[in-house]
Amino acid sequence: MKHLHHHRLLLLSCIPLLLCAVVPVATGGRHEAQALLKWKATLAGGRESLSSWSLAVNSTSPCNWRFVGCNPAGDVINLNITRASLNGTLAGLDFSAFPHLESLDLEFNDLYGSIPEEIGNLTSLASLCIFDEHLTGPIPRNIGKLKQLVVIELLKSGLNGAIPAEIGNLTSLENLSLFDNSLTGSIPPTIGRLEKLKRLYLSFNNLTGSIPLEIGNMTELKFMDLEQNHLEGELPGTLTHLVHLITLYVSNNQLEGHITTQLGNQSNLVDLDISRNNFSGTLPQSICTGALNTFRVSSNGFANLHLHDLNFQNCTSLQLVGFAANNILGDLSEWLGTLPKQLNLLYLELDQNKITGKIPPTLGNMTNLTYLYLGHNLLTGTIPPELGKLDKIIALNLSYNHLLGPLPPTMRNLSSLRLLDLSSCSLTGPAYNLFITDHSIFSSNISFPDIEVLSLSSNYITGTIPMLLCNANYLRILDLSNNALYGDLPDCLWELPPLQFMDLSSNSFSGVVPFSRSSNITLQSLHLANNHFKGSFPAIIKKCDKLITLDLGNNNFTGEIPSWIAESMPQLRFLRLSSNMFDGTIPKQILQFRLLQLLDLSNNKLTGPIPVDFASFTGMIKQEHGAIVYYGVYSEQIQLVWKNENYVYSKTIAFVTGIDLSRNSLSQGIPEGLTTLHGLKYLNLSRNNLSGDIPEDIGNLALLESLDLSSNQLEGEIPPSFADLKSITTLNLSNNGLSGRIPTGSQLQTLVDPSIYSNNPGLCGFPLKECAGATSSQTEMSQDDDREALWLYCFGVAGFIFGFWQSWGIVFCNETWRYALYQYVDNMQEKVAKITAYRCSRARP
Repeated sequence: MKHLHHHRLLLLSCIPLLLCAVVPVATGGRHEAQALLKWKATLAGGRESLSSWSLAVNSTSPCNWRFVGCNPAGDVINLNITRASLNGTLAGLDFSAFPHLESLDLEFNDLYGSIPEEIGNLTSLASLCIFDEHLTGPIPRNIGKLKQLVVIELLKSGLNGAIPAEIGNLTSLENLSLFDNSLTGSIPPTIGRLEKLKRLYLSFNNLTGSIPLEIGNMTELKFMDLEQNHLEGELPGTLTHLVHLITLYVSNNQLEGHITTQLGNQSNLVDLDISRNNFSGTLPQSICTGALNTFRVSSNGFANLHLHDLNFQNCTSLQLVGFAANNILGDLSEWLGTLPKQLNLLYLELDQNKITGKIPPTLGNMTNLTYLYLGHNLLTGTIPPELGKLDKIIALNLSYNHLLGPLPPTMRNLSSLRLLDLSSCSLTGPAYNLFITDHSIFSSNISFPDIEVLSLSSNYITGTIPMLLCNANYLRILDLSNNALYGDLPDCLWELPPLQFMDLSSNSFSGVVPFSRSSNITLQSLHLANNHFKGSFPAIIKKCDKLITLDLGNNNFTGEIPSWIAESMPQLRFLRLSSNMFDGTIPKQILQFRLLQLLDLSNNKLTGPIPVDFASFTGMIKQEHGAIVYYGVYSEQIQLVWKNENYVYSKTIAFVTGIDLSRNSLSQGIPEGLTTLHGLKYLNLSRNNLSGDIPEDIGNLALLESLDLSSNQLEGEIPPSFADLKSITTLNLSNNGLSGRIPTGSQLQTLVDPSIYSNNPGLCGFPLKECAGATSSQTEMSQDDDREALWLYCFGVAGFIFGFWQSWGIVFCNETWRYALYQYVDNMQEKVAKITAYRCSRARP
């Protein structure tokens, strides 16, 4: 019993020690739970996903909560809260409450604001993954305190500012991913301290400066992606130290210099993309001694390279080759003959060069090819039927070459095609030969069932559009412009679900534009210009609420422009209805287009006044314009008469702002509201019946480059503010009733052609003859000014003398003299008064 008593005493004495060991864990768990609950209270979203975050009656631990992971001791070590719809900031999270946290993952939520500097309190953190497009602010400098970090992924957000130099303190780091942000400044040289780093992703930012030499210290680096920045200078020679480098992407920068030394010994390289830079010189012959799979150097300055300089004898692993836009010379057939027979090319990009010769039939032997780009070269001959053996090909571009003849029937075998561009190749033959899988016109199968982009523009293709084309359920871009197609349009075209871009302009289509019952029309760009369509304004347009561009110019449309036009197309930016037979007045609702940049209603039969309220035309009021509209590989383009010449705008279309109402029968005055369109660059109101004055505030259009008000009935003087048109380069005010002196201005003085003011009988001044009587009138005015100055001088002197004698004569003169002096002064005053009155009477109009 005595021994048992001693054991009990010993056990009782250990209880406090056990409690001491347990209490910190319980307290820690409670502290972490309270920190998470406090943060949850600040979040507007995530109520459902964080519903398990609550304290139970018998537990204070968060270890059973969703997204929370703990170690056996009950410490929170993982917070992986992904796709939880969290809506709020990180400011409400107490990072100091998680001294054992090893992994923090907050991907795909709705977090906003900045990453707090307090994140530096997570001293046990090994993995940090935060990306949300609404996050902003800089990368916190205190991130350099997280010495245990192995992985940093702060990507696809709005993070800005420079990469902190403290990043070099994270010597355990193996993965640094900061891509797709808005980071600026240069890559800090301290990054060279990360000697364990294997993955470096800094692409899609705004980084500047050169690639630091210290990057060569990261000898474990395998993947480096710096593309889509503004980096300058040469590739550092220290790249040769990166003996484990597998992937190098530096495309879309401003890098320059030769690459032979830096890349010639990279025997482990698998993927290399240095395209869209300013590299020059020659290409390293030894780059293929290893396992190179991807070699892309498109859009650089490798001028005067010859195809035989592209020596791929040792490149047996090469699958992707991109040499576009480098002015490469040579015969394609000869070069293909030098390639190793075991080469398994999947992607060949040689477009936008100066490659000559015929398309070799041996290309058909590369049966694994999926992408073939030979467009914009000097190729001749016909399309070889052997290309029909490329049954795996997805994209084929032979556009802008000197190819001739009909399309080979074997092209119908390319059933995997998603992109086919044969534009500007002088091809001939009926359209159905290409679209139908066999020679029967009753075939029910389309040649390219998966086609997404189809361009056959600027050829000599004839016939009608086969109804079968409507079976192309994936078609997004259809360009059949500038051919010899005719007939009615199939109404099923509107029902192609993904169709965004359709250009059927410059053919011989006729009839009425068909209607469709479809309620899901996805078209954003519709070009039907230069055909023979007739009837009223197409009713189908009312359903095209996603349109950005509508071009119906040069057809035979009649009737009025409907009042619903702006309401039905709220996103429209380019509207061209010129050279039709539209009549009636311009509907005032047309001024409700908020995004409109181009309005062309010229050469119609429109009457009545120009609508006056332009307040909604914000697309022309602001001096900024939308981004270029791209549809996959296509960019938006539109034709208009600009500065008296025909222009086709494509890549610069985003900067076009203009109004053309010329060659109608519009009447009354030019609305004052036009002068509020400060972003306007082009204005043509010529050949109408407009009357009245030119608006006084015309000079507000400071960006205006072209102005044509000719052949109207305008009168009065040209406003003085005309001199404020600092950008004007094309002007025509001829054939009006304008009068008075032409204003002078620095830019106006460069317009020396007198015909721009001709047939305005009352106009004078440069560059016309000087105004009649201008010299004698100016001399007379000058003489009047001299007389006035002389009189004032005389009056001043006389006044002084008279005042002097009047004051002192009282003292020194007698009474008789004083009276005589006073009388003399009175007489002089009377004469001055009469002279002044006479001059004033002459000055009155």
